[in-house]
Amino acid sequence: LYWCDSLKLASNPGESEGEFRARLGLRLRETRDAQLESLQASYAPKLAALQQRLQNAQGRAAREHSQATQQTLQTIVSVGSTLLGAFLGRRAVTTTTVGRAATALRSATRIGEQRQDAAQADESVASVQQAQQQLQSDCAAALEALKARLDPAAVTLVQVQVAARKSDIAVAELAVAWAPWRSGADGFPTPAY
Repeated sequence: LYWCDSLKLASNPGESEGEFRARLGLRLRETRDAQLESLQASYAPKLAALQQRLQNAQGRAAREHSQATQQTLQTIVSVGSTLLGAFLGRRAVTTTTVGRAATALRSATRIGEQRQDAAQADESVASVQQAQQQLQSDCAAALEALKARLDPAAVTLVQVQVAARKSDIAVAELAVAWAPWRSGADGFPTPAY
């Protein structure tokens, strides 16, 4: 008989190695498919959670970039109106002009903060994408390892000699037969029936 240790399966009496390998191949494919589904099901919630985190991070990054752009435009308008007011006004330096200039400077400092927030949001998106890629590569590696482990061509078979035991032998009927023969003229035996 042939024995497959990885599946704990033996060939049937009279089954050839090719037939046994074909039966093993079917069993291994069924086992592999079931384990692949189980493995993919175990990774699915993690991938879904990372996908949700990625969408949240991308949304935050878009908001931060929009706020940085708005802050930049607001600062440009504020500085421009302050300069126009100073140059086109009756007096170059007034309390209003100084107040507008101070507001424009505060607005300019907020640009840096907004850009920094946008950069942090981009880093957050990149880290989530990296975690997602790592999890996908781990899942792919686990799937490939499973496929390699359950490959029908890689299965080793061991030939096992099964010896007869007295307890396995059962005599159902015992018979004695006699066929008469006679010697012919040429000296060779010929049947006498």
